[in-house]
Amino acid sequence: MASHMSAPADGGTEPSKRSKLPLIIPIVILAVSALVYFGGVVAFHIVFMPGTILDGSDVSLRLASEVAEEKAAAFTGYQTHVTGDGVDLTVTAEQVGLAYDGETYAQKAIEATEPWAWPLTLMSQSRDVTAESAIVFDQEALLALFEPFKTAARDSAASLGGGAVVFDAEAGSYVVDSSVTAQYLDDEALVTTLTQAFLSQTPEVTLGQEQLSGLDDSLHAAADTANSYLAAAGSTLTLNGETVAEVTRDLIVGWVTVSNDLTVSLDTNAAAAWASESMGRLNTVGAERTYTRPDGKQVTVSGGNYGWKVSESGVAEALAAAVESKAPQAIEVPFDQSGQVVPDDGGRDWGQRYIDIDLSEQYVRMYGDDGSVIWESACVTGDVAQGYQTPTGVNQVNGNKGRDQTLYGLDYDEDGEPDYESHVAYWIPFVGNLIALHDADWRSNFGGTINQYNGSHGCVNLPVDKAAQLYDLAQIGDVVVVHY
Repeated sequence: MASHMSAPADGGTEPSKRSKLPLIIPIVILAVSALVYFGGVVAFHIVFMPGTILDGSDVSLRLASEVAEEKAAAFTGYQTHVTGDGVDLTVTAEQVGLAYDGETYAQKAIEATEPWAWPLTLMSQSRDVTAESAIVFDQEALLALFEPFKTAARDSAASLGGGAVVFDAEAGSYVVDSSVTAQYLDDEALVTTLTQAFLSQTPEVTLGQEQLSGLDDSLHAAADTANSYLAAAGSTLTLNGETVAEVTRDLIVGWVTVSNDLTVSLDTNAAAAWASESMGRLNTVGAERTYTRPDGKQVTVSGGNYGWKVSESGVAEALAAAVESKAPQAIEVPFDQSGQVVPDDGGRDWGQRYIDIDLSEQYVRMYGDDGSVIWESACVTGDVAQGYQTPTGVNQVNGNKGRDQTLYGLDYDEDGEPDYESHVAYWIPFVGNLIALHDADWRSNFGGTINQYNGSHGCVNLPVDKAAQLYDLAQIGDVVVVHY
């Protein structure tokens, strides 16, 4: 009875076990898969997947830590040469502790391979990834390398004063001397520039304006002021509307001065000297002149007080005003004394009308406005034997012209009395009130060689009737040329 009743109990447990088995298998498979998946995720966070190309290099199955170490050491032996802005410096990786952030680099590279999706990723044979190459270096150490250049530049600026503003012929402008430029180096700009150079491992770095700051100081203001003066280049000096000289940039450079207090001014003495030299042909007073007389005779004469005389101080002031106006100007040349016409190539600066006294011919001619002879006469000039030669030169009939004059000689014999006393009816002076054309009624002969042994005391003696005619023709201001 008992055995009959136990059999059904055993038979009831077998179907229950068999019904649970299908549920266990998937769970086991899922657990194993999860274990494999997460194991792969962990593994591929430590090791690069097969077929991974990182920035052009094959890193398949390499440890991320190994790649990190290799990247961090990539700057070993690296250096860059920095020039410009008064700097000549070689910066080495060791000096500034320059290195790549290898761990960050490797980590970003691992993330780029998408280790969470490694099952899908591995289905492709290879994958190219890139990672940003972050760098680290000691910024203070880097800036300390530039400090000696800054100090030297400041010392140079203090020593040079206004000499720190120089003209750069190639640039055609005033600049601050390169020896003082380094004092304007901007720390932030230096760090930015060198960071970019380190990232690309550039072997040469050239600094420029973009690495400078503080360029609005008095030194640069002085350079700007000096450059503003150059804007007057192209100014001209004119005489009666005719250009006689041009003011060039190089000329202005020679006149601009920058004092040690950085005041910019124009050297008017230098400008005046240039005016005197460049316009020498306009300074005709006493200068040698060559001209052809209407009858064809070639004459060279110098001396006298007639002609053009440039006002050097006036030119200097006019040039200074033009330069300070910062624009080209047409400047009419100022003169202390003016002639009748602009000098020609030979220096003749009088018109057709003039009185010609030829000492070698002992003859006087007066030419009219058309260049023709309107009066002429033989004469007797200064006594050669006695050393009383009539002075050569170009002069003018002056305001001492008059009738009925008494001439008193100098007291050469020192007897307290004039050496002679003569009355003349027609007095036409051209050298002060000492030398003149005048009548000489005590003479009966004129011309020839009388002046060699019985000449005058320096005046030009004329027959009375000829002197009377000339007196009526001659006007104050008429040019008188005495020559051989």
